[in-house]
Amino acid sequence: MPVEEAPSTVHDLLRTAAAADARAARELLARIDGVRLLELVVTQAELAVDGEHGRPAGIDAIGDLARAAIEVLGLPQGAALELDDDSVGPPTVTGWELATVDPEELRAATLTMTVPAWTLALVAFVDHVAADGTVDRHAVAAAADGRCVQAHIRMADLLGAPQLQTAVLTHDPVALDADAELASALRASLRDAARGG
Repeated sequence: MPVEEAPSTVHDLLRTAAAADARAARELLARIDGVRLLELVVTQAELAVDGEHGRPAGIDAIGDLARAAIEVLGLPQGAALELDDDSVGPPTVTGWELATVDPEELRAATLTMTVPAWTLALVAFVDHVAADGTVDRHAVAAAADGRCVQAHIRMADLLGAPQLQTAVLTHDPVALDADAELASALRASLRDAARGG
C-alpha cells in the first residue's frame, strides 16, 4: 500500500485491518464447499455443550485454526501447530464459544457480542429437553460469504450420540422460515465485524 493511501488514524487503520481479515475469511470459505460447511456447523453444534458446562442456548464461532490459536488461545505467533499444508484443500478450522444465553435472549445476543473480523461462521443453538431427557438441539448458522445453515440434532440425553435429523443450506435467510430473523442477525454481526465494528 503506497504511503499516501495508508490509513491516517487509528480508527481507519483498524477498519482497514478488519476489511483485510474479512477478505481473508471469504477466501478461506471459497475452499469450503456446501457439504463441508454443513459438517462444520453440525459438528460445532454437537460440541456446544459438554457434561461440565451446561448451555441452554448460545452462539459459537468457527475460524481458521492458526489464527484462533493466536487470537483465542493466546499462543505466540509462529507457534508450531503441525498443520498439514492446506493451501489448496479445505482449511483447518476450529470453533469456540462466544456467548451463552437464555433461549429467549439468543437474537438479542447478536447485537452485543464481539465477533472477530476473521471469523468464518457464527453458529447459534438452542436446546429443547423433553420430559424423558431427549435433547433436540436446533442450530442456525451464517457464514461470512453469505451462506446460511439450519440443522436439527437429536440426542438421547446431553451426553448421548447426536443424530442429525434435518439440515438446510441456503444463500437466502428467508428460506429458513422461522429462523430467518436469527440467520439475518448472524450475517449482520459478521458484516459489522468486517467493517471494523
